[in-house]
Amino acid sequence: MSNFLNFLKTCVIQIKDFIVWLWLRCMRLFEDHKYLHVTHTKYNSEGEVVDVLIKSFTVRKFYKQSPKHIKFKTYDGTHVELKTATPMDYMTETIVGEVKTFE
Repeated sequence: MSNFLNFLKTCVIQIKDFIVWLWLRCMRLFEDHKYLHVTHTKYNSEGEVVDVLIKSFTVRKFYKQSPKHIKFKTYDGTHVELKTATPMDYMTETIVGEVKTFE
C-alpha cells in the first residue's frame, strides 16, 4: 500500500509541475519579457559628474513606459515604479534563451 501511495504522490507532483509549466508558457505569449537597464547620473554644483548608478531589472510586464516614468513587474513578482524629474536614460533588451537575474 505504501508503494502505491508513493507512486500516486509522484504522479500528482509531475502532473502539477506540467500544468504550472504549461501555464507559464501560455502567459509568456501575452507578456513582454525584457531586460531593463536604467542609468542615473549624479552631478555636483559645478555640473561635473560625481557618480553614475546603473540598475538592471528582469521585467515580466511593462505597465507604463515614458521618459520620466516607468512602471513594471519583475520576474520575482514585485511591482516597481521609477519616477524622475528629468528624463532618465534606459535601455531595454528582449529576452532570448535563458533568463538572467540581476540583484
